[in-house]
Amino acid sequence: MQTADPYLVRALQNGERSADQRIRLGGRDLDEQISSWSLDQSYATDLPDAMRAFAGSASAQLEVTLGGAGGASAPALYGPWAPRATGDVVRPRQSVTMNWGLAGSTLPQFRGTVRSRSAQLGGDTVTLSALDGAERLRMPARLPRPSGGIDADAPYGPSLANNWTASPTWCVDHLLRNAGIHTCPPPRPTSILYASLHGGAAADIGYLTALSGDWTKWTKTNAPWESAVQGPATGLASAEYAPAVRTVNHRGDGLWAEAWFDNTGSTSGTRQLDLTLSWLASNHTSYYTTVRVDFAEGELQTFSGRDKVPTGNASIYWTIPALTNQSGRWHIGFWLKFSGGGVPTFEARVSYPDGGAMHCTPGTVPAGVVPAAHLGEVILRLGNLRVEGLQVSPLASVPTTPADILQEGRWTKTAALDAPDTGLRVIPAVTGTAWEAITAIARATLSTADFDGNGIFRWRNRSRWATAPTTSQLTVTSDRELASLTVTEEIDACRNHCAVKWDNWTKVKVNKSTYKSSRSKVSIAAGATATLTFSMGDDEYDCPPPHTYADGLPGCIRFTNGDSDTAATVHGVVEVGTVRSDGIVTVTMRNRGTTPVWLRSAGGTTLSIDMLVPSVENSEPTNHWYAAWNTVSQGYYGVQLYEHDPEGWVQDSTAASGIAIALRTAGVYPVPLLQDVEILADPRIQLGDVVRVRDNTGAVLDSLAWVVGIKTEAEGQAIKQTLTLRGAAYNGVPADTGLNPDPPVSGSVT
Repeated sequence: MQTADPYLVRALQNGERSADQRIRLGGRDLDEQISSWSLDQSYATDLPDAMRAFAGSASAQLEVTLGGAGGASAPALYGPWAPRATGDVVRPRQSVTMNWGLAGSTLPQFRGTVRSRSAQLGGDTVTLSALDGAERLRMPARLPRPSGGIDADAPYGPSLANNWTASPTWCVDHLLRNAGIHTCPPPRPTSILYASLHGGAAADIGYLTALSGDWTKWTKTNAPWESAVQGPATGLASAEYAPAVRTVNHRGDGLWAEAWFDNTGSTSGTRQLDLTLSWLASNHTSYYTTVRVDFAEGELQTFSGRDKVPTGNASIYWTIPALTNQSGRWHIGFWLKFSGGGVPTFEARVSYPDGGAMHCTPGTVPAGVVPAAHLGEVILRLGNLRVEGLQVSPLASVPTTPADILQEGRWTKTAALDAPDTGLRVIPAVTGTAWEAITAIARATLSTADFDGNGIFRWRNRSRWATAPTTSQLTVTSDRELASLTVTEEIDACRNHCAVKWDNWTKVKVNKSTYKSSRSKVSIAAGATATLTFSMGDDEYDCPPPHTYADGLPGCIRFTNGDSDTAATVHGVVEVGTVRSDGIVTVTMRNRGTTPVWLRSAGGTTLSIDMLVPSVENSEPTNHWYAAWNTVSQGYYGVQLYEHDPEGWVQDSTAASGIAIALRTAGVYPVPLLQDVEILADPRIQLGDVVRVRDNTGAVLDSLAWVVGIKTEAEGQAIKQTLTLRGAAYNGVPADTGLNPDPPVSGSVT
């Protein structure tokens, strides 16, 4: 429920019915020309209408009737064929904002864009239809499909069942980010790896390749921005990623690696965070460059060398006293650049919870030389901290200002997400628009998705329906606020045997399937870029960029310094990347050297790149069901079945049982549905609010209910508001006192 100033509250208490409105189109105030408007908001759900739980998306729609001005008719000014000078203010996709209130005080109700306009011949009005932020999510739904949860060749293999590759919340966050709706600092324009860590370890940009340790704890409590992974109390959990582009180390820009983390309450255990970049040189020799934030030692440490465990490598460090005496949100960004001879230089910027910062001046590690190589993996090792917003970006120069380091002023937090409550081993394939995908995810997980009057997106999980509320944000009574009310109780509101389907991926594995190029060689001039494309089906999984090495090794390609199969292989010269879009994988190869290179196979064989597809033997998950029921309810109402198919969004029995129990709790007894609840219009009410309804006239009730639909209409200053409510609790268990119900059958068949 929105907060109002004293003037608006007083007007509501006095029963004021004359509304004030503020409607802007294209940033221009057109209040004087608005003759009427209607705003409709409601959750779209596939659950029975009268069940106490509800799920799905709510997209607010605004209808506005606009008149003319200055002696010109509205169609002449604002119709589809009106001059652009006047008509563009109401063109499709033009911005619309609407506030309304009382006594000169208004609250935001709608922020969106024009969907349509219509002008009737001979009339003097133009009617506009507008949609809220859902309009921004009409692009194709695109989600990554990492294979790590079922790839037997991955270090963790099919044992990822206890870890979260992603979650429905992570998927919603990813879809929002693609539309420019952010919950934490967004990817930089040049980012080659970005992992929000908002309910899953999957990468938004780049590819998750391995997990170890516990990746099941995701929390909003003390998260740096929105939602974060909670590291183990002792020891380290690690995630390994392949970048979207395997940049090279001796040529080109430096790399800026960063993450946000929070150490509140982390006074013991392993208070440490490592960011490691692995580099693959000739013969698949690996080198590792690492930055470690050590809260126990109060130091920022850097390492470079052959050992994957960083402490065995050459190192330098900076002392940062704030690490030992401050708690809250931190940001670490480090800059890594190599000399022509492979000597790494580290430079870091650490931002403190109190707003302070430290510049860790450039330091070289002469003993940690890394020969010509390409970026193999980015490894995050996490101790007793909460981390989100991991990313790596090639940049032309080291960031120095707050705007460059922290992206201050370059983004706005415009979404809020409940803590994730359901894990995913495999991200299901999606189709349609991003909004349609978000709606499907919400319905599958008993969550809700909507934009509020300020245009902020809000995702709420099923926990909000787990317990019937005991207090309300507003009371409406038949004595004053209620103008009409219809209360309905029906058997369809009772669902006392609820079954939820879930997909078991534990026995599914992937095979490597080789897609071959039609060419055996590709020439790439100095500074030039070449591409190869491959088709991919919906059932196939993402393909990280191949390594540069030699034919015969999975996921590798070979570049030579001459147009010959016997020419020497070159390393650390060509940046290779992959992008998947609309059924096509594009492999880009950028020559960062000063001489031409050739993409060639060894021994005259055909060039090939390995992709991932499900194996023929175990390509589909097995289907399981989890059921929850109530025998007492069944004794009174019979067995009332509800089967819930989440269509792939539930992948373990724990999540399935949670949803089944939530459905049973919501439907164990019929809960009244309150429809056509006309009240004194109140701009503070929002979807999901709890109101107390008191009727002393016809229905004679005093009950709490959730707001699941709001329709507000205004003609001039006269305003009308109608709510759709769902009862928050049932009216007790039937007693049937003094009743002896007749049996369903009389007599028997002879």
